[in-house]
Amino acid sequence: MRTLIDLYMNNFRRMWSRKGMLLLVLAFSLLALSLAVYFTAKFEVRGHLGWIGNGASEAVRPQGFQVTELKEVPRKSALVRGQYDAIVFDEGNGQYRIETFKSEEFRQLVLQAIQHPKQVPPDPSKRGVGTNVAGFLLMFLMLEGLMFMNLFTEDKESGTFKRVIVSSVGIGRYMAAQALFTFSFVYVPTYATIAVIKLAFGLDIGFSLAAYAGLLAVPVALGTAFAWFLLACVEKLDNAMPLASTIILLTSLLSGSFGSRTAGYGTMYWITGLLPQKRFLELVSGLEQNEGISAYAVQLGYVLALTLILLLAGLAVVRRRVREGCY
Repeated sequence: MRTLIDLYMNNFRRMWSRKGMLLLVLAFSLLALSLAVYFTAKFEVRGHLGWIGNGASEAVRPQGFQVTELKEVPRKSALVRGQYDAIVFDEGNGQYRIETFKSEEFRQLVLQAIQHPKQVPPDPSKRGVGTNVAGFLLMFLMLEGLMFMNLFTEDKESGTFKRVIVSSVGIGRYMAAQALFTFSFVYVPTYATIAVIKLAFGLDIGFSLAAYAGLLAVPVALGTAFAWFLLACVEKLDNAMPLASTIILLTSLLSGSFGSRTAGYGTMYWITGLLPQKRFLELVSGLEQNEGISAYAVQLGYVLALTLILLLAGLAVVRRRVREGCY
Protein backbone atom coordinates (compact mmCIF):
# COMPACT_ATOMS: atom_id res chain seq x y z
CA MET A 1 0.00 0.00 0.00
CA ARG A 2 2.83 2.39 0.85
CA THR A 3 4.30 1.83 -2.61
CA LEU A 4 0.99 2.70 -4.28
CA ILE A 5 0.74 5.90 -2.26
CA ASP A 6 4.31 6.92 -3.15
CA LEU A 7 3.70 6.33 -6.86
CA TYR A 8 0.40 8.20 -6.70
CA MET A 9 1.93 11.19 -4.93
CA ASN A 10 4.80 11.27 -7.43
CA ASN A 11 2.28 11.51 -10.27
CA PHE A 12 0.36 14.13 -8.30
CA ARG A 13 3.44 16.33 -7.99
CA ARG A 14 4.22 15.91 -11.68
CA MET A 15 0.70 16.86 -12.68
CA TRP A 16 0.50 19.75 -10.21
CA SER A 17 3.33 21.39 -12.13
CA ARG A 18 1.10 21.27 -15.21
CA LYS A 19 -1.87 23.24 -13.95
CA GLY A 20 -2.90 23.97 -17.52
CA MET A 21 -4.04 20.37 -17.91
CA LEU A 22 -6.16 20.59 -14.77
CA LEU A 23 -7.76 23.80 -16.02
CA LEU A 24 -8.41 22.06 -19.35
CA VAL A 25 -10.25 19.25 -17.54
CA LEU A 26 -12.45 21.79 -15.76
CA ALA A 27 -13.06 23.57 -19.05
CA PHE A 28 -14.07 20.27 -20.69
CA SER A 29 -16.54 19.57 -17.89
CA LEU A 30 -18.05 23.06 -18.02
CA LEU A 31 -18.36 22.90 -21.80
CA ALA A 32 -20.06 19.49 -21.73
CA LEU A 33 -22.54 20.52 -19.05
CA SER A 34 -23.30 23.83 -20.74
CA LEU A 35 -23.94 22.13 -24.09
CA ALA A 36 -26.15 19.50 -22.46
CA VAL A 37 -28.33 22.04 -20.65
CA TYR A 38 -28.50 24.30 -23.70
CA PHE A 39 -29.50 21.60 -26.17
CA THR A 40 -32.01 20.08 -23.76
CA ALA A 41 -33.77 23.41 -23.43
CA LYS A 42 -33.53 24.08 -27.17
CA PHE A 43 -34.91 20.80 -28.42
CA GLU A 44 -37.56 20.09 -25.80
CA VAL A 45 -39.96 22.44 -27.62
CA ARG A 46 -42.57 20.40 -29.47
CA GLY A 47 -43.79 23.15 -31.72
CA HIS A 48 -44.33 26.86 -32.34
CA LEU A 49 -47.88 28.13 -31.81
CA GLY A 50 -49.45 31.39 -32.92
CA TRP A 51 -52.02 32.58 -30.35
CA ILE A 52 -55.05 34.66 -31.34
CA GLY A 53 -57.44 35.94 -28.69
CA ASN A 54 -57.16 37.18 -25.15
CA GLY A 55 -53.48 36.32 -24.83
CA ALA A 56 -51.90 33.14 -23.57
CA SER A 57 -51.87 33.60 -19.83
CA GLU A 58 -49.59 31.48 -17.66
CA ALA A 59 -52.63 29.47 -16.60
CA VAL A 60 -53.37 28.22 -20.11
CA ARG A 61 -49.98 28.50 -21.80
CA PRO A 62 -49.28 25.01 -23.17
CA GLN A 63 -46.16 23.48 -21.67
CA GLY A 64 -43.49 22.32 -24.12
CA PHE A 65 -44.61 24.71 -26.88
CA GLN A 66 -43.24 28.07 -27.95
CA VAL A 67 -46.12 30.56 -28.03
CA THR A 68 -46.24 33.83 -29.99
CA GLU A 69 -49.18 36.12 -29.31
CA LEU A 70 -50.58 37.63 -32.53
CA LYS A 71 -52.83 40.63 -33.01
CA GLU A 72 -54.17 39.46 -36.36
CA VAL A 73 -54.66 36.15 -38.09
CA PRO A 74 -51.57 35.21 -40.16
CA ARG A 75 -51.83 33.94 -43.69
CA LYS A 76 -52.11 30.23 -44.38
CA SER A 77 -48.64 30.40 -45.90
CA ALA A 78 -47.24 30.86 -42.37
CA LEU A 79 -48.36 27.31 -41.62
CA VAL A 80 -47.13 26.01 -44.97
CA ARG A 81 -43.66 27.52 -44.46
CA GLY A 82 -43.47 26.12 -40.94
CA GLN A 83 -43.35 29.55 -39.32
CA TYR A 84 -46.04 28.22 -37.01
CA ASP A 85 -46.96 24.60 -36.38
CA ALA A 86 -50.48 25.60 -35.41
CA ILE A 87 -52.66 28.66 -34.84
CA VAL A 88 -54.68 28.66 -31.62
CA PHE A 89 -57.89 30.74 -31.54
CA ASP A 90 -58.96 31.52 -27.97
CA GLU A 91 -62.75 31.84 -28.28
CA GLY A 92 -63.33 32.42 -24.55
CA ASN A 93 -64.98 30.32 -21.85
CA GLY A 94 -62.31 27.65 -22.20
CA GLN A 95 -63.05 27.04 -25.87
CA TYR A 96 -60.18 26.83 -28.35
CA ARG A 97 -60.03 26.31 -32.08
CA ILE A 98 -56.82 25.02 -33.58
CA GLU A 99 -55.74 25.26 -37.20
CA THR A 100 -52.78 23.19 -38.36
CA PHE A 101 -51.58 21.37 -41.44
CA LYS A 102 -50.12 18.67 -39.27
CA SER A 103 -51.84 15.46 -38.22
CA GLU A 104 -54.98 15.18 -36.11
CA GLU A 105 -52.81 13.66 -33.37
CA PHE A 106 -50.76 16.85 -33.23
CA ARG A 107 -53.90 18.99 -33.04
CA GLN A 108 -55.20 16.89 -30.16
CA LEU A 109 -51.82 17.11 -28.44
CA VAL A 110 -51.92 20.91 -28.58
CA LEU A 111 -55.49 20.97 -27.27
CA GLN A 112 -54.60 18.61 -24.45
CA ALA A 113 -51.53 20.70 -23.56
CA ILE A 114 -53.84 23.73 -23.21
CA GLN A 115 -56.74 22.13 -21.36
CA HIS A 116 -55.00 19.34 -19.40
CA PRO A 117 -51.27 20.10 -19.29
CA LYS A 118 -50.55 17.57 -16.54
CA GLN A 119 -51.89 14.74 -18.69
CA VAL A 120 -49.62 15.38 -21.67
CA PRO A 121 -47.31 12.39 -22.10
CA PRO A 122 -43.56 13.09 -22.43
CA ASP A 123 -42.14 13.03 -25.92
CA PRO A 124 -40.36 9.66 -26.22
CA SER A 125 -38.08 11.00 -28.97
CA LYS A 126 -36.62 13.68 -26.68
CA ARG A 127 -33.75 12.91 -24.33
CA GLY A 128 -33.80 14.21 -20.79
CA VAL A 129 -31.18 16.57 -19.45
CA GLY A 130 -29.53 13.78 -17.45
CA THR A 131 -29.02 11.66 -20.57
CA ASN A 132 -27.73 14.70 -22.45
CA VAL A 133 -25.26 15.48 -19.67
CA ALA A 134 -24.02 11.88 -19.71
CA GLY A 135 -23.80 11.88 -23.51
CA PHE A 136 -21.82 15.08 -23.80
CA LEU A 137 -19.53 14.12 -20.91
CA LEU A 138 -18.69 10.69 -22.35
CA MET A 139 -16.30 11.86 -25.04
CA PHE A 140 -14.58 14.39 -22.81
CA LEU A 141 -14.12 11.88 -19.97
CA MET A 142 -12.43 9.40 -22.28
CA LEU A 143 -10.16 12.09 -23.73
CA GLU A 144 -9.23 13.19 -20.21
CA GLY A 145 -8.31 9.61 -19.36
CA LEU A 146 -5.75 9.72 -22.18
CA MET A 147 -4.35 13.02 -20.94
CA PHE A 148 -3.55 11.71 -17.47
CA MET A 149 -2.48 8.22 -18.53
CA ASN A 150 0.14 9.92 -20.71
CA LEU A 151 2.41 9.88 -17.66
CA PHE A 152 2.76 6.15 -18.30
CA THR A 153 3.99 6.80 -21.85
CA GLU A 154 6.40 9.47 -20.59
CA ASP A 155 7.85 6.98 -18.11
CA LYS A 156 8.37 4.41 -20.88
CA GLU A 157 10.12 6.90 -23.15
CA SER A 158 12.36 8.29 -20.37
CA GLY A 159 13.32 4.88 -19.02
CA THR A 160 11.66 5.52 -15.64
CA PHE A 161 9.24 2.64 -16.18
CA LYS A 162 12.07 0.13 -16.60
CA ARG A 163 13.85 1.34 -13.46
CA VAL A 164 10.63 1.13 -11.42
CA ILE A 165 9.53 -2.35 -12.49
CA VAL A 166 12.93 -3.93 -11.79
CA SER A 167 12.66 -2.66 -8.22
CA SER A 168 10.41 -4.11 -5.54
CA VAL A 169 7.46 -2.17 -7.01
CA GLY A 170 6.82 -4.49 -9.95
CA ILE A 171 4.55 -4.08 -12.94
CA GLY A 172 1.23 -4.73 -11.18
CA ARG A 173 1.58 -2.08 -8.49
CA TYR A 174 2.97 0.46 -10.92
CA MET A 175 0.05 0.00 -13.33
CA ALA A 176 -2.46 0.00 -10.45
CA ALA A 177 -1.07 3.35 -9.27
CA GLN A 178 -1.32 4.79 -12.79
CA ALA A 179 -4.95 3.62 -13.14
CA LEU A 180 -5.92 4.96 -9.70
CA PHE A 181 -4.29 8.30 -10.42
CA THR A 182 -5.99 8.65 -13.81
CA PHE A 183 -9.40 7.67 -12.42
CA SER A 184 -9.25 10.12 -9.51
CA PHE A 185 -7.92 13.04 -11.56
CA VAL A 186 -10.73 12.65 -14.08
CA TYR A 187 -13.51 11.81 -11.61
CA VAL A 188 -12.95 14.36 -8.83
CA PRO A 189 -12.75 17.59 -10.93
CA THR A 190 -15.71 16.51 -13.09
CA TYR A 191 -17.92 15.64 -10.13
CA ALA A 192 -16.88 18.83 -8.33
CA THR A 193 -17.89 20.85 -11.40
CA ILE A 194 -21.28 19.14 -11.54
CA ALA A 195 -21.82 19.77 -7.81
CA VAL A 196 -20.90 23.46 -8.06
CA ILE A 197 -23.21 24.01 -11.03
CA LYS A 198 -26.05 22.20 -9.27
CA LEU A 199 -25.66 23.90 -5.88
CA ALA A 200 -24.58 27.37 -6.97
CA PHE A 201 -26.91 27.88 -9.94
CA GLY A 202 -29.70 25.43 -9.17
CA LEU A 203 -29.75 24.06 -12.71
CA ASP A 204 -31.68 20.94 -13.57
CA ILE A 205 -29.02 18.34 -14.37
CA GLY A 206 -31.37 15.35 -14.52
CA PHE A 207 -30.16 13.38 -11.48
CA SER A 208 -29.29 14.03 -7.87
CA LEU A 209 -25.67 14.51 -6.87
CA ALA A 210 -25.76 11.12 -5.13
CA ALA A 211 -26.88 9.47 -8.38
CA TYR A 212 -24.15 11.23 -10.34
CA ALA A 213 -21.57 9.99 -7.85
CA GLY A 214 -22.29 6.44 -8.97
CA LEU A 215 -23.10 7.05 -12.63
CA LEU A 216 -19.97 9.11 -13.26
CA ALA A 217 -17.71 6.32 -12.02
CA VAL A 218 -18.74 4.01 -14.88
CA PRO A 219 -17.55 6.09 -17.89
CA VAL A 220 -14.48 7.32 -15.97
CA ALA A 221 -13.47 3.71 -15.32
CA LEU A 222 -14.12 2.87 -18.98
CA GLY A 223 -12.01 5.82 -20.15
CA THR A 224 -9.20 4.84 -17.78
CA ALA A 225 -9.22 1.24 -19.05
CA PHE A 226 -9.29 2.35 -22.68
CA ALA A 227 -6.34 4.72 -22.16
CA TRP A 228 -4.47 1.98 -20.27
CA PHE A 229 -4.95 -0.54 -23.09
CA LEU A 230 -4.22 1.80 -25.99
CA LEU A 231 -1.08 3.32 -24.47
CA ALA A 232 0.13 -0.18 -23.62
CA CYS A 233 -0.23 -1.19 -27.27
CA VAL A 234 1.10 1.99 -28.90
CA GLU A 235 4.53 3.02 -27.71
CA LYS A 236 4.87 6.53 -29.12
CA LEU A 237 2.66 9.29 -27.77
CA ASP A 238 2.59 11.05 -31.14
CA ASN A 239 1.02 7.93 -32.65
CA ALA A 240 -1.27 7.08 -29.75
CA MET A 241 -3.06 10.42 -29.35
CA PRO A 242 -4.36 10.85 -32.93
CA LEU A 243 -5.46 7.21 -33.05
CA ALA A 244 -7.17 7.33 -29.68
CA SER A 245 -8.89 10.65 -30.37
CA THR A 246 -10.23 9.34 -33.68
CA ILE A 247 -11.58 6.18 -32.05
CA ILE A 248 -13.23 8.12 -29.23
CA LEU A 249 -14.81 10.71 -31.54
CA LEU A 250 -16.07 8.13 -34.02
CA THR A 251 -17.55 5.79 -31.42
CA SER A 252 -19.13 8.71 -29.56
CA LEU A 253 -20.88 9.86 -32.74
CA LEU A 254 -22.05 6.36 -33.66
CA SER A 255 -23.34 5.67 -30.16
CA GLY A 256 -25.54 8.79 -30.16
CA SER A 257 -23.65 10.59 -27.41
CA PHE A 258 -24.58 13.98 -28.84
CA GLY A 259 -28.24 13.21 -29.39
CA SER A 260 -27.96 11.93 -32.93
CA ARG A 261 -30.18 9.00 -33.79
CA THR A 262 -28.56 5.60 -34.12
CA ALA A 263 -29.52 2.88 -36.57
CA GLY A 264 -32.62 0.92 -35.56
CA TYR A 265 -31.90 -2.17 -37.59
CA GLY A 266 -29.42 -3.77 -39.99
CA THR A 267 -25.68 -4.22 -39.77
CA MET A 268 -25.02 -0.76 -38.34
CA TYR A 269 -27.50 -1.47 -35.52
CA TRP A 270 -25.47 -4.50 -34.43
CA ILE A 271 -22.20 -2.62 -34.75
CA THR A 272 -23.36 0.30 -32.60
CA GLY A 273 -24.82 -2.18 -30.13
CA LEU A 274 -21.28 -3.30 -29.35
CA LEU A 275 -20.21 0.21 -28.33
CA PRO A 276 -20.04 0.64 -24.53
CA GLN A 277 -21.07 4.29 -24.81
CA LYS A 278 -24.41 3.28 -26.30
CA ARG A 279 -25.00 0.69 -23.59
CA PHE A 280 -24.22 3.26 -20.90
CA LEU A 281 -26.59 5.81 -22.43
CA GLU A 282 -29.35 3.19 -22.52
CA LEU A 283 -28.81 2.69 -18.79
CA VAL A 284 -28.88 6.42 -18.03
CA SER A 285 -31.97 7.01 -20.18
CA GLY A 286 -33.82 4.19 -18.43
CA LEU A 287 -32.94 5.51 -14.98
CA GLU A 288 -34.08 8.99 -15.99
CA GLN A 289 -37.46 7.50 -16.90
CA ASN A 290 -37.66 6.10 -13.35
CA GLU A 291 -37.00 2.51 -14.37
CA GLY A 292 -35.14 0.26 -11.95
CA ILE A 293 -31.45 -0.36 -12.44
CA SER A 294 -32.15 -4.10 -12.47
CA ALA A 295 -33.87 -3.64 -15.85
CA TYR A 296 -30.53 -2.50 -17.26
CA ALA A 297 -28.25 -5.00 -15.55
CA VAL A 298 -27.15 -6.32 -18.96
CA GLN A 299 -26.04 -2.86 -20.14
CA LEU A 300 -24.21 -2.10 -16.90
CA GLY A 301 -22.61 -5.54 -16.83
CA TYR A 302 -21.47 -5.17 -20.44
CA VAL A 303 -19.69 -1.86 -19.77
CA LEU A 304 -18.05 -3.10 -16.57
CA ALA A 305 -16.99 -6.38 -18.21
CA LEU A 306 -15.44 -4.54 -21.15
CA THR A 307 -13.64 -2.23 -18.72
CA LEU A 308 -12.15 -5.23 -16.92
CA ILE A 309 -11.17 -6.88 -20.22
CA LEU A 310 -9.34 -3.74 -21.37
CA LEU A 311 -7.47 -3.52 -18.07
CA LEU A 312 -6.39 -7.17 -18.14
CA ALA A 313 -5.48 -7.01 -21.82
CA GLY A 314 -3.39 -3.88 -21.29
CA LEU A 315 -1.59 -5.48 -18.36
CA ALA A 316 -0.92 -8.61 -20.44
CA VAL A 317 0.55 -6.52 -23.27
CA VAL A 318 2.88 -4.71 -20.87
CA ARG A 319 4.04 -7.94 -19.22
CA ARG A 320 4.74 -9.54 -22.61
CA ARG A 321 6.77 -6.57 -23.81
CA VAL A 322 8.75 -6.54 -20.57
CA ARG A 323 9.61 -10.22 -21.09
CA GLU A 324 10.66 -9.41 -24.66
CA GLY A 325 12.99 -6.68 -23.40
CA CYS A 326 11.20 -3.80 -25.15
CA TYR A 327 11.80 -1.40 -22.27
